[in-house]
Amino acid sequence: MNGKILVEKLDFGPDLLKLHAEWDQLLAESVRPTIFMTFDFVYTSCNHFKQGEEIFILRFSDEETGELLAFFPLSLWIRKRHGIRVKVLAHGITPQSSETDKPSPIIKRNMEARCWMRFRDYLKRECKAWDVVELDELLVGSYFPRFANQLFRFPFYWTRVKSGPDSPIIKLAGEWEDFWGQHRKLRKKCGRLERRIENLSYCISQDSTEVEQHLQEYVETEIKSWKEGGMVAFHRDFYADLFPKLAEQGRLWFGVMRDGDTVVSVEIAYSYLDKIYFSHGTYLPDYAEHSPGMVNSCWLIRHFHGKGFVEGDYLAGFADYVNAWSYRIEHTRVVTIHRMGWKNQYLAAWHMLGRLKRRIQKPKDEKVN
Repeated sequence: MNGKILVEKLDFGPDLLKLHAEWDQLLAESVRPTIFMTFDFVYTSCNHFKQGEEIFILRFSDEETGELLAFFPLSLWIRKRHGIRVKVLAHGITPQSSETDKPSPIIKRNMEARCWMRFRDYLKRECKAWDVVELDELLVGSYFPRFANQLFRFPFYWTRVKSGPDSPIIKLAGEWEDFWGQHRKLRKKCGRLERRIENLSYCISQDSTEVEQHLQEYVETEIKSWKEGGMVAFHRDFYADLFPKLAEQGRLWFGVMRDGDTVVSVEIAYSYLDKIYFSHGTYLPDYAEHSPGMVNSCWLIRHFHGKGFVEGDYLAGFADYVNAWSYRIEHTRVVTIHRMGWKNQYLAAWHMLGRLKRRIQKPKDEKVN
């Protein structure tokens, strides 16, 4: 397509439900499809985690043909710094305030450069009610982290790109025996657990009729664990809404380990296209010496080998303990763009003044000591 790109701003609300089909179709054909950007995940997340921010979707299409090119889920919220109200433009569902991972716009393949340039033009000419853009967990190698400094140039903008959290990626396309043979310590842990838990049983469930039961088992176990219910249990209503939708599509998996009638460990994974997302895990602290969480993770990995999946993603910043199992590490970047208006100039001056005061104070402290 060589025509202009039309951008429509769609406010978050029930009217967005009509986008469901075209959203998921575009996602499957997009640059980086992921379970966390499916319509159900985005809409349910925004519905549950929305607070005072404005959430909206930018719909990109070819102005001549009407061809759908991209969706940009975004949020606009207020950050107060030194008495100044700074308007921050971010992902529609942010990793800090929701249960998502590596969010990104949904852009049709081969259209990444054109859509990001149109996004820049939109922010410069049509949407000026922002002071800072913060987009985190963007994949290294994707278009925006590489070209943000060229799209938003100094002195009109101050653009920073810094490292974000990493994701261990497990290879699932090979043979299980190859993976198993490479990890001696893991083999020992699995064998030790199998010997020491006499009434051990294990099941992997994808049954939509068992979702409520397994979610409850997870929550009860997590509350007793070191997490003390700070993750899935804390957001139980969100998962109770989301999980049935994923289960109906065959995208939700539970790995449940038991000692007789006692649930020892529960793992939760999602599947989308040819990828698995190892999302949550918990175990009873009374069984910690047997490494049930690690063994459960291992058995879940074993289950997905040889079933048409290519990779397993352990998500950004949460699972460096499985780095030794990974065949590659997926790096992310955080892109921050400051519009050089009076607000950011004032805050920059405040920051520089603070640094100057600390430099002046340091020699005085050294003399005193």
